[in-house]
Amino acid sequence: MNLRVAWRLLCLLVMKLSTSTLLLASLSLIPACMNKNTGLGTDTAESQMDQQDSVEAEGNVMMEATDGADMASATTLTADAVAAKISTNITARWAPSTCVTVTQTGANLKVIYNDCTGSRRHLVHVSGELDLAISVELATGAVDVHGTSDSLMVNGADLAIDATAVYTRTGDDRKVVVHSTGTGTGPRGNDIEHQGDYTVTWNPTSQCGAIAGHWQTDFTSATATAERSNDVDVSRCATGCPTGMITHHYVRGAALTITFDGTATAAWSTSLGGSGTVALQCQ
Repeated sequence: MNLRVAWRLLCLLVMKLSTSTLLLASLSLIPACMNKNTGLGTDTAESQMDQQDSVEAEGNVMMEATDGADMASATTLTADAVAAKISTNITARWAPSTCVTVTQTGANLKVIYNDCTGSRRHLVHVSGELDLAISVELATGAVDVHGTSDSLMVNGADLAIDATAVYTRTGDDRKVVVHSTGTGTGPRGNDIEHQGDYTVTWNPTSQCGAIAGHWQTDFTSATATAERSNDVDVSRCATGCPTGMITHHYVRGAALTITFDGTATAAWSTSLGGSGTVALQCQ
């Protein structure tokens, strides 16, 4: 057995023990397992940053597509008309202007990105196909967009997306409420998986937005399946680094907290005494 495999097995054993039965040696290993990139993509500070970055990228792609889709001045609001508006918006928002093509079939859109940049929301190097199905809630004017992709490359992440976004606008504030199930590989190379709900807000005047929500990942062993979960509340402006916090809850009750203070370095700490930093690419 090589050293890499042995480390993975040791970390799995340590993380599965309950906090009431942990040995002193195990306590000393948990922070290392949390910070060691074992390739498991579930428990390190870096892997949680991959989860955060990937979900935020997914939400920002959905916001970039749906922003302005409310058509408040339209006398007749239909799904086909909203799809046409979204198609026009998408074509105009990405650079270079030739990097994206949109094909409309009724209320459905096929969007093909080829190394596009949407810099307002920190989206760079977006490639792949995103399929959108649009419907309208006539009573409220909300626009529902179901987005799917088998492989959407965003900011170094490779995302499989199945997300339903409800877009609303109040004055200058835009909001999408997203229910999402996603998998893929994060920009740091960790496997990612999430299922949950989050809200993305955006204000084009201040060029600032936020993501807040809760999602979970499944942990499966030979005998059982359990859930890890994330609580996220992070804000970010178009030119700057994030502020806010991510809390990752482990199966047995321990927690990893990542704190953003507006600089290019995030600090992490665990409820069992581990701590460290993660470099961000945000400036």
